[in-house]
Amino acid sequence: MGCEEIKLEQPLFYKNTFGLRFEIGPSELDIWIDFDKGILNEEYLNIAFERAVSIFESVFSPNDNISIAYQIFSNGRNKISKRNFVLKQVNDIKNRNVRFTKHREIYSADLYGTRMCLRRATVTELKVKDVNSRNILLALINGAKRLPSLYGECYFINHTKGLILLLYDDRGMDVVALKKETLQNLYKSHNEWILAHNREQIDRIFL
Repeated sequence: MGCEEIKLEQPLFYKNTFGLRFEIGPSELDIWIDFDKGILNEEYLNIAFERAVSIFESVFSPNDNISIAYQIFSNGRNKISKRNFVLKQVNDIKNRNVRFTKHREIYSADLYGTRMCLRRATVTELKVKDVNSRNILLALINGAKRLPSLYGECYFINHTKGLILLLYDDRGMDVVALKKETLQNLYKSHNEWILAHNREQIDRIFL
């Protein structure tokens, strides 16, 4: 069984046997200095970004073989452009293997009408070093709050290690794997960031 057996659907943590769920934004800080005036807390965002990068770099080595899957909900008309932000973070994207697909078997309960679907762009045959992963992580943390911004879901699929990483936004990240042993070191090294709500469940598996 390979990573292709893992369904690319949130919540990734609850849909897989072996997974870790991390708190990315520090709970002791608020993301807003002044919501009404649109003033963001830079300290909060900087810590969230540093945490996301630290976790990513702990499980993705420069020469690991990876794929990236980026997906959005579509009303049937809106599609993922070849100039999409995620695709622009891949070196030499014009010569890469990019596959555009649509799906109705994912989030099926949320798809209404016959035209509603999930659009996905998958880039395969990559090395980690071929992708500006930091830019993608930053854009996911920013969401719609500031530039660079990114909505939708971006799955980093590590074929070498047999794991998938999904940063939801500034609040949380899931890392799931085919084998418990794959995540054991990450569980130990980044234990303090494990989401409190899921800690008991995670400890039962990895302690």
